[in-house]
Amino acid sequence: MVTAVSNSTTNLLTAKTGIGGLVSGMNTDELVQGLTLGTRTKISQQGQKVQGLEWKQTAYRTVSKALNEFQSKYLDVLAKTNMRSTSFYNTVQATSPSTKIAVTSASSGNEGAITIGAITQLATNQVFQSKVPVTNLMTGKMESVTPGIMTATDVTALLDKIEGKSIKLTLDGKVKTVTFDTAFMTSARANLSSGGLQSAFQTAVDTAFGANAVQLTVTADQLGFTASGSQLTVNALNGDTTTLGFLGIKDGQSNKLDTSKSLGDLAFATSLESGVDLFKTTINGVKFEFNKTDALSTVMSKINSSDAGVNMSYSSISDKFTMTAKNSGAGENIVFSEEQGNLLVSMGLTLGTGETIPQGQNAKLIVNNVEITRSSNDIEVDGVKISLLETTAAPISISMKQNASALLEPIKSFVADYNAMIDLVNGLVKEDADSAYKPLTDTQRETMSEKQIETWETKAKVGLLSGDNLLRGIASKMQTMMYGSAVKGGISLYDLGITSAGYNENGKLVVDETKLKAALETKGSAIKELFTTEGTGLASSLNNIITEATKTTGGQGHRGFLIEMAGYESTMSNTENNITKNIDFENKAKTKLETRLKAEETRLWAQFTAMETALSRLNAQSAMLTSFSAG
Repeated sequence: MVTAVSNSTTNLLTAKTGIGGLVSGMNTDELVQGLTLGTRTKISQQGQKVQGLEWKQTAYRTVSKALNEFQSKYLDVLAKTNMRSTSFYNTVQATSPSTKIAVTSASSGNEGAITIGAITQLATNQVFQSKVPVTNLMTGKMESVTPGIMTATDVTALLDKIEGKSIKLTLDGKVKTVTFDTAFMTSARANLSSGGLQSAFQTAVDTAFGANAVQLTVTADQLGFTASGSQLTVNALNGDTTTLGFLGIKDGQSNKLDTSKSLGDLAFATSLESGVDLFKTTINGVKFEFNKTDALSTVMSKINSSDAGVNMSYSSISDKFTMTAKNSGAGENIVFSEEQGNLLVSMGLTLGTGETIPQGQNAKLIVNNVEITRSSNDIEVDGVKISLLETTAAPISISMKQNASALLEPIKSFVADYNAMIDLVNGLVKEDADSAYKPLTDTQRETMSEKQIETWETKAKVGLLSGDNLLRGIASKMQTMMYGSAVKGGISLYDLGITSAGYNENGKLVVDETKLKAALETKGSAIKELFTTEGTGLASSLNNIITEATKTTGGQGHRGFLIEMAGYESTMSNTENNITKNIDFENKAKTKLETRLKAEETRLWAQFTAMETALSRLNAQSAMLTSFSAG
């Protein structure tokens, strides 16, 4: 057993001033400590009170955490094992051997069978796409003396200006450098014409990316690039835009749109209306406004995240925009207009006179010999959710069978976690405190090792909540509720093979798995009623008990009673609770005592110093008289 030393607060004086026993020979430190022992003892006791309150607060919060974790796992509406939900107890499982559909049980599913005679048509979404590529052709006018033609003299002059220079080509993220080197010059000068220049240029590009990846044309004084299905961008190498200028190409020119660029910087095949900085459109009744400085990605994001009910996308493969209705099925699901500017026109999203957007179509199928039509491929029939994947003329069977054993493990887990929770609560209430172990003072800690301190404090924390009325109330309510029935004449946990584990087991339950399996097979609706009946069901009642104790929302005075008492971390109640108030009160009392101690020490030291001074003078006078007498 670890033995603690006395409850004195500290061996060091807080106000050691003056002369300490030089004349009298007395140990002034010990005298002052002895004379102030009463105040020091009170300070130690205050420190022990504060430590005890902090431990008690931690114990309460441990209970609150356990209750909250149980509630989140079994009683929260978002929990997979929400035992308050009637759908949790639906154990009907739907299955089908067909790959043409996918099936799952809905909460209202019942045992039985469904036959789909045929799926003649799947539902589709209304789709509207640009009719032609929307990016301007990647061309440029090369430098020449005579507009519209490239004479031998023009080709020679151009070659002289670009000789030894380089440009950068990026094809679908793959970057290559094309240099107008000796081989290029030799080939081009062998045939000083547009054709010769094209041949030399195409060879250089093929060397970089392989044959047919990029097609290059030189028609008169026009240089053009194409890359079917790919995105190609031309850039200056090391900032050399002059070389690009000779070729008539702009730095960053591309055959596809860069969605990160602003609308005003995009090379639309149909240019944006000149002088318009704000474009206004309406899609399915939702109005949009876009600035010329908005990035294309921002435009599409705003449309897609709105209530317009469409998704807009751009494909760099086809160089087209697509607007797809979010709702499937027949009907006008895409209706648009342009109020200011021509943004949709530039995107290629236009309709000719009398032209309409092809509508989506409804799903058509035969179910139990009845032909039905639905606007979506996800339908529900007799409590079964069916996703239509493919059309088929072959019959499809769906069977719904009870699988009551699916509830076995969740209920066993529920009981196990309940046992851990109630064992914690009852354990804290029933454990006895040992009066020999109280919180340690600073002086006691100084004389003990870390292991001794840990052992001592473990014992000192036992019984902090012994007989606590708050915890006893929680345990009593839970145990009474768990042994009852949800409705008059209904079943109880006993009928499921779930009974008390015995008086000495702190209110825990024990599961007879054989009886539970049998009950699940034969009493499904009664079990659902036992747990889910509003207000009186076990899960509902348990949730109310926990919420009453641990609710953290609302202002002080309107929270759960455990939270009002001890608070909870990371909430306003962390500092707004009764124990924290008591800790603050006791700390203030301790501070006052420490101030008093310092004043007492100062006064006593002054008195002892005066005494030492007086004795020193008496000794001096005595020595003088002795000297005169001897003379």
